Amino acid sequence: MDALIQSGAFALTAALLVALTASLMILSTRFRKEVEAESVVPGCRRFGLVGRSNMSDQYSSEHSGENLDSSSTCKIKALFIYPVKSCKPVEIEHNDVILTGLRYDRQFCFAQLKTEEVEKEDGDLSVSTKWAHNWKFITQRNVPRLSQVDIQVWVPDPSSPTYSANAELVQSKGCLLCSFAFTPEWSWNLDGMKTVFSLLKTKLAQRDISAEPRLTFKVPIAPDEKRSSKYSREVMKIWKCSPTAINVTSEIPAETLAKLKYFLGVSNPLALFMADPLNHRQVFRNAPTKEEAGYQPGVGFADAYPLSIMGIPSVQKVSQSVKNLPTPNLNALRFRANIYLTGIPPFAEDDWKVIRSGNLDYHVSCRTTRCDLPNVDPQTGIKDRVEPYKSLKQSRGFVDKGAGAHPVLGMQMVPLLKDATGSEGIRVGEEMKVVKTGEHFYVKLFQD
Repeated sequence: MDALIQSGAFALTAALLVALTASLMILSTRFRKEVEAESVVPGCRRFGLVGRSNMSDQYSSEHSGENLDSSSTCKIKALFIYPVKSCKPVEIEHNDVILTGLRYDRQFCFAQLKTEEVEKEDGDLSVSTKWAHNWKFITQRNVPRLSQVDIQVWVPDPSSPTYSANAELVQSKGCLLCSFAFTPEWSWNLDGMKTVFSLLKTKLAQRDISAEPRLTFKVPIAPDEKRSSKYSREVMKIWKCSPTAINVTSEIPAETLAKLKYFLGVSNPLALFMADPLNHRQVFRNAPTKEEAGYQPGVGFADAYPLSIMGIPSVQKVSQSVKNLPTPNLNALRFRANIYLTGIPPFAEDDWKVIRSGNLDYHVSCRTTRCDLPNVDPQTGIKDRVEPYKSLKQSRGFVDKGAGAHPVLGMQMVPLLKDATGSEGIRVGEEMKVVKTGEHFYVKLFQD
């Protein structure tokens, strides 16, 4: 009798487990569809690669370039844009190259309000100190968790069943869909149970026990006159520049903005700025002159130049000297380049002066000097105090006489378009031809 009871209990338990598993699978599929539906922007399609990456084999020895020479065929391995400076990248298969670089690249930037002492003019001997409140840009250098803010680009799509020329975000030429993980505190009450259900829903939808609910907000890419009338133009400091930028913080609900500040660990007032399309920051130093380029080079919120390129073989070579990182290989995405290349020896790009892809020539202006931003792991948002900057400084310091001890890796470029309003296409898989080589001498942004 006992054996029969145990057999029945076992069968009942097994049946319950099967039923529970089936229910969870059904819920998982339903919740995943709900999450996908929630992410759709009416009248638009998501721009870029989804669910795959051309960098998935970046650590392969096939891309080491060790046995190649300058006659080998260089190809574009991957393309990336960074719509919001220092946030997650968007990988793309193709794009337009415009005056400021790849379309949508670094056109938005977070800033915090800083109180700073006003510099006194020469001859001012007054004792009193004057203070000013300035918006100052932030990056992963000082706020590593920016790397965990996800960005999607949604652009108008006339083939979409929800498309309408009068749709709100279609009129704004699409939007950025920004999101970040946020699990609110909960307790044993009705609101707490809603939070628990939201957690369960997220974990089932993503089939990941560590997944967290995400808060989202949308920012129009090119707001029309009516919408932009609620924005303000304010000075936002980025490095030594103080351009007038467009404060679009009003697009972020106040409660979401407060939670974003908590997520990032920012205590000062936080704002989101859009680069003024009529007032680009002008680029000088190593860039071609207005006469050479045919127009004045400029950028949105990129640090210094419109485009950056990097050879994957160069990253693999540097990776061999880096110690004490959690992963055995150095992720090239730490360096946040726009264009990643294969089919060349390590550091072959160091001597390029002019290169060509498709119908467009690029002025390779200078080497890219490196700070400790690549110490941030793009997968986790955790910043290592030492690596890879320490190893990079040892292996790539004193490569460029102009940069001195500052390590260099990758190159900065200016597209040589027909004019300031021109554009040309660029695509993964295209050959990148070297037109001209020569010496480089980096002109510093700051004096030591």
